[in-house]
Amino acid sequence: MIVFPLVHPFGIRIGAKQILGPIPTTILLIIAGLYLLYTAYRKIRNARVLSAKGGVIVVDNDQVTYPVIRKGNVEKEAFAISEVSSLDYDEEDGILTVTLNNGRMIRFDLDFFDSLDQLKEFAALLQK
Repeated sequence: MIVFPLVHPFGIRIGAKQILGPIPTTILLIIAGLYLLYTAYRKIRNARVLSAKGGVIVVDNDQVTYPVIRKGNVEKEAFAISEVSSLDYDEEDGILTVTLNNGRMIRFDLDFFDSLDQLKEFAALLQK
């Protein structure tokens, strides 16, 4: 998305009518590409921080302790399984959303787990 608009500028057309010229289209595609690169970099950086600090999700009886990255530091947060009011798994994004009784929402990305099977096992533990 970054190189193609520089090599081959084009415009956005609907039928024969030009909606957006080649230069604005190129600028929009470059910005979108840079944003995608930034989000990928941020995920990689967070994964490295979690790996370096030994960030793991621990389920101990009724307590779940999980790592959270805030301003480059790994902090541990916890909740009780009995506090879980609902679970929602978005297959498209690979995100498990846990809603607690007090309205707090916690999102567990598939990237936290080695496989989808481990995420499903974790969700099964929370549904008890």
